Amino acid sequence: MVITSKDNELIKHIRKLKEKKYRDEFGEFVVEGAKMIEEAIHENAKIKHIIVCDDCKTENSMTQEQLYDIAKFDCIYVSEKIFSLVTDVVAPQGILAVIEKPMKSENKIDYKANHFLLLDNIQDPGNMGTILRTADSLNMKQIIVSPETADCYNSKVVRSTMGAIFRVNVIERDLEKVIKEMRKAWYQSVCHRFANRQDNLRCRL
Repeated sequence: MVITSKDNELIKHIRKLKEKKYRDEFGEFVVEGAKMIEEAIHENAKIKHIIVCDDCKTENSMTQEQLYDIAKFDCIYVSEKIFSLVTDVVAPQGILAVIEKPMKSENKIDYKANHFLLLDNIQDPGNMGTILRTADSLNMKQIIVSPETADCYNSKVVRSTMGAIFRVNVIERDLEKVIKEMRKAWYQSVCHRFANRQDNLRCRL
């Protein structure tokens, strides 16, 4: 069956995910293109649906291996006209996926980490995506952002991460509170190291 109506409930739902308030409400976001979906599968992202354009004429055809991989998921076929309503890409490849965002309960800051990256009020989606991609290349697993920072699940951010969105945990917090907690954690860590060395040094930050 191929969906051809813009009034289809799933199509209306996917169109809503273009807005942050609905991404937050439903806990979902959209990724586009064969490469990004391949990354999502490889990183065991929680894929809810894969939308495939039944009659799109694209130059980027998928390999047989990719077709085999996506067939394991809930694949829904739509007409080119309908796909044009849900895509955010100028020259789409004819495939996108709806993916669950990490649960808030999973977004806990690891204060024992050796390094932290805090971002305050980054507005440009392209810059945000580049930062995530760079952090991923440095094997950083968590980034803490202020509430005013660009949404990392914005379609432009997601595309520019080139798959890093599935490997880097982006945690939205009040940065002032986070810095206070970091100071406490590092104070305890430094004191613990001094105590193990039996030094009579005073622990300070």
